[in-house]
Amino acid sequence: MSTIHTAAEVAADAAAADPSNRPPKKSSQTCIPCRVRKVRCDGRRDVCQNCERLGFTCSFQDAASPNLDAESLTNFTLPRRRVRLACANCHSRKARCSGETPKCARCQAQGIECVYKPTKRSGGLSSASQPTHQGTTDSELESVTSEPPEKRVMTTKDNQGSHHGLQGPDHGFESSGTAPTGSSHEPFVFPDEALIQRTFNNFFRHIHHVPTFSFLHRASLMQRYHAGMMDKALLLALVGITSLLMDLGPGTREYGARCIDECQTMVLQDLENPSAIKIQVLVLVMKHRMLSKKFTTAFMLAATATRFAYALRLNYENPNLCFLARESRRRLMWALLTIDSSINGGCSDFILMPSESMHIQLPCTERNFEFDLPQVTEYLRPVPTRPFPDDVGSLALHVRLLWMRSRVLYCTKNVLGMPEAELAQLPELVKVLSEELAGFNDHLPASFKFSESNLQLRAYSPRLCVYIMIHVWWRQCYCDLYRMFLVGLKEALPQSGLSRLDPSFVAYCARQCYEHALAMADIFKLVLSLDGGLPVTDLDLPACAYQCARVIYFGYQTNPADIRLTSSQVHEIGTRCLTIAKSMEHVPAGASIVSYDTLDHLKTLY
Repeated sequence: MSTIHTAAEVAADAAAADPSNRPPKKSSQTCIPCRVRKVRCDGRRDVCQNCERLGFTCSFQDAASPNLDAESLTNFTLPRRRVRLACANCHSRKARCSGETPKCARCQAQGIECVYKPTKRSGGLSSASQPTHQGTTDSELESVTSEPPEKRVMTTKDNQGSHHGLQGPDHGFESSGTAPTGSSHEPFVFPDEALIQRTFNNFFRHIHHVPTFSFLHRASLMQRYHAGMMDKALLLALVGITSLLMDLGPGTREYGARCIDECQTMVLQDLENPSAIKIQVLVLVMKHRMLSKKFTTAFMLAATATRFAYALRLNYENPNLCFLARESRRRLMWALLTIDSSINGGCSDFILMPSESMHIQLPCTERNFEFDLPQVTEYLRPVPTRPFPDDVGSLALHVRLLWMRSRVLYCTKNVLGMPEAELAQLPELVKVLSEELAGFNDHLPASFKFSESNLQLRAYSPRLCVYIMIHVWWRQCYCDLYRMFLVGLKEALPQSGLSRLDPSFVAYCARQCYEHALAMADIFKLVLSLDGGLPVTDLDLPACAYQCARVIYFGYQTNPADIRLTSSQVHEIGTRCLTIAKSMEHVPAGASIVSYDTLDHLKTLY
């Protein structure tokens, strides 16, 4: 009995050992790479999602792939797919990098080369694709492989918005930060990091206080730059204007002129898409052209910038924007109005921006603009009949005064073409304008009135420039108004027209012109005595100095009784005005003013 039982067990064991009698084994739903990595596998055939995403060879691709035992799984290795989270450029700038390939978002926005430095696991640089740099540290090698800050080749955009580098040899900057040499036919090279940083430092320290350039907000601009979102045309325009007004190093002034040409081309090639940034670029370009004696180019660009501004409705308030954006737009529009008034010279045919079209508030104080503190200010029109508030901004006073000067110039231009029979209305018109100018000075807060103490308090302030120009322009407005009564001067009425006016009125106007010119010369004397020296100014200061010397010398030659100056005193005032004018001698337009602002030249005029 036991023997029969043993035989049955043996038969059962033999049947179980037969592979044909075994039930079909359930196939695995986890591929080998996922099993090794100990991650969930979706079991998708022929390639699971994990292997497809990481570029691994999925075992599901080979249906005949044998199942690995435990020991084989232990010895099975996968290539590492971990890369640097930041490219070399973002890493060196300590900026956030999106980690995208072949270009991260920041490098794509700035149009610069994006290089991911190989890690130790990847075996270092390939000798076939990268040059060897013996004796360099990791940080040095990173700066070499990432191009910036040593080299940044300017890129252009195709119709799809993709950036393509300019073809040609390497024309990168030297490590000293000097501008590249070569003809204007060579490919344009984007400024290096050292030059860009010098531009930012010098612009906001020495140039930003000039009223025409006060529309840029430093903190916002630097944030956009470090995030890789700054417009390239605006950056080139800043390099161009700063290199012209300041010494940024050997060759930078010539290179800055190329930057201006490049950003002007970039704007004019995209006229279909007006933007506030394009207007900012055009304002900087126009000022560079004017300072470089290319007034015709500035004259034409002013029309384009004005069309952009009107198309964007910048001459109206936009309550949907934040305070900083609204204030920046206001300042940009007032800068355009300032440029327009200097270009048209009171000629109605050339006026692009009449004051009636400006439906925006005057600029706020510099402190409120810098720290984003909302402030409600007055509008340009009408002429105020009450004192200015104590928190009025110097830029608002400057804008209002230049608007009053444009009205004075418009009056004098029309008077010169007025029929002599209508000149009887002239004394009343002069009275109205002179009272408006007097009211402006009377309404100034005590801290804004001109005095030696107020001037000394601003000796080291960035607002020194605009404080000086407010009072210089105020005196110049009187000279512009009264000089049409200086018989024999180019801008004066003809003798036949003056003879129709009351002689006492003509004599009074002539004396007023001389008194304001002498008062302007006294301002120059105090300015030259400042310990901090002259601040960076626009062409306005040397132009006013020339007109001051011209009027005083004319009075000395034609009306010595009214001017009451000796020859040595006239010479001293002429020298003083020449010193003021030489503050802008390093720019072509300033050099032209200096060549005219000499006693030898003034003697030839009369």
